[in-house]
Amino acid sequence: MRHTHGERALFLALVAVLAGCAEPASQITAPSAPSASVADISATPPTEERAALSSIARLVAEAMDNEPARQHLKRDMRAAPFREHKLDLSSYLTSKDGRALLDRMAALGGGEQSVFATLAKIRRLELYMPVAPQRENWTGKADVLVVSQLDESEPIVSFDETGSSVALDRKAPPSQPVLSIVPVETNFSRPMPAATSRNARDQNGEAIGTLEPLVAKGSNMVACGETCSGGGSSGGSTIPSGLYLEFSRIIDAKEPWFRGDPEIEVHIHGPTSVGSPQYGEDLSCSGEHSYDYRKVFDQNGAFWEGRVMLLSAEETQAYVSKFTEGFHVFFWEDDNEPCILKLDNNTLLNLVHAASGAFSTVAIKLLPKASWPLVAGAFVATLFSNAGSWMLTNDDFLGIAIDQSAAGYAYPGNTHVIMDGTTFNGRATIVYR
Repeated sequence: MRHTHGERALFLALVAVLAGCAEPASQITAPSAPSASVADISATPPTEERAALSSIARLVAEAMDNEPARQHLKRDMRAAPFREHKLDLSSYLTSKDGRALLDRMAALGGGEQSVFATLAKIRRLELYMPVAPQRENWTGKADVLVVSQLDESEPIVSFDETGSSVALDRKAPPSQPVLSIVPVETNFSRPMPAATSRNARDQNGEAIGTLEPLVAKGSNMVACGETCSGGGSSGGSTIPSGLYLEFSRIIDAKEPWFRGDPEIEVHIHGPTSVGSPQYGEDLSCSGEHSYDYRKVFDQNGAFWEGRVMLLSAEETQAYVSKFTEGFHVFFWEDDNEPCILKLDNNTLLNLVHAASGAFSTVAIKLLPKASWPLVAGAFVATLFSNAGSWMLTNDDFLGIAIDQSAAGYAYPGNTHVIMDGTTFNGRATIVYR
């Protein structure tokens, strides 16, 4: 949602009225993506990669008319040690477990060599059933649809078991169970540990279900144990000093139904060299697949509560000793490689400038004192004056953390609001401990 200069006064007045109340629905801008069907395909000439993906999706859909192929796939998905039971499609088809599906695809598509030649034209793909109620109730029966998509800006392509094109709504899933084939968002090298997770709502083993982390009784904090200390765990009586996220409420995670749970990450952006204050990059990334075990957390819904590190004490000290203007805390829905922002388009810069124009404070400052208090920081003008050359991403920007009192909000227990430009998109608790 973009406001003109003349609208700013009205917007700030609305903020004042709504402060302290529930999430202000009048400020929430719902995504305006229209319904999309296979009719969209003709409007945009398919690339070789998209055409290859459509061929694979059609083969998988047609393979679902075969009872053994369906039952083997359901069983193998249920065994996949990931929350949504995702399968790395190419790896699965080359494994012994994927033999039933591959045999059926090969029989329909000109042989194994043809199937793998088509797959070779496409980036890595994952196969899963993204809608939780479907995943938790499908017992391998027929009447399964298959949907595919390369990038979120592109049309969705869907087929039924006869290989016929099916029109599906981007905004809402059909009643029929749907398998989704999309580019990999999952770190398949980091399965959920069997000792600290359980499969839930799987119809006593007859359905796929959903793999969930164990939760300590009477607590909403994930019992991660030694595998992800600091990643949503209470972690004992002492924790390493640092900047922490302890609560996150996201209103619009910008993840369509056919792409399953959102992959929410929190990135800290700022300059890295005193000699180049106009250049900035990721200083830290926290998320499900963070490369620092202290920064691992997994938000799969609108709310998350726990404790995850955003910036360590060492990182904080190193930054504050060089820079005084603060840094930015960005919330993202990652559509690419974990903790890596792809440089493809320039949508973020205008959103950050819009938030700065409305609130005049979009940075977080840590004052170099014993208690390291957080204060609202001014817009880091020097950092963003040259942002067009580096702040470019294909991931979905969810918002920037802004001190809630400075922005005119008052949510008890929270410290920051999450603003997608001038659109309220949630709230958070960010503290230094």
